Amino acid sequence: MKNCKNRIAILVSIIYFIGMGACKKQESNNTQISEENELITSVSLTLIDSLTNDTINVKWSQIGGPGTAIVVDTLNLKVNSTYTVFTQILDESKSPIFNVSDEIKADANHHRFVYSSSATGISTSILDFDSHIPPMELGLNFKLRTSNLSTGKFNVMLKHYTEDSPKTLGLQAGSTDIDLSFPVEIK
Repeated sequence: MKNCKNRIAILVSIIYFIGMGACKKQESNNTQISEENELITSVSLTLIDSLTNDTINVKWSQIGGPGTAIVVDTLNLKVNSTYTVFTQILDESKSPIFNVSDEIKADANHHRFVYSSSATGISTSILDFDSHIPPMELGLNFKLRTSNLSTGKFNVMLKHYTEDSPKTLGLQAGSTDIDLSFPVEIK
């Protein structure tokens, strides 16, 4: 009788763990991983001038979601300046507004920002990293430096990686959550 109860307990435990695993999101390093791309309706950059502490805020938004009107601010920068930049990503289609940046930060091993510019004289360096060994760039926070007068576009791309297409495979892996540009003028 005791042997039968042990077998039933083991069987119930196995069924429980199989069932629980099927209902949970995939987990890695104790962080839940979403295998789907996030809905992003706005991207804001807050730039703080390293010498004056002056703040510049610019926003790209598509409040109605994909296929609706886009509103974008121009990024006006000073020549020969360094800025610390904080990126905020939101889904404003939800009430209350969902801060996607928090999800990206919590799931850093599966996200990477890439910044580039067609304006000459702009360089960036990432300030935050994930928990890979060695750490890999995340990019919610970065330094932006200007070195000459120029105009063009400042591009923000967010890559989203999965277990099947991991961040360690580089920029060609994963999918793209956002790929957008701010007009930029360096005066």
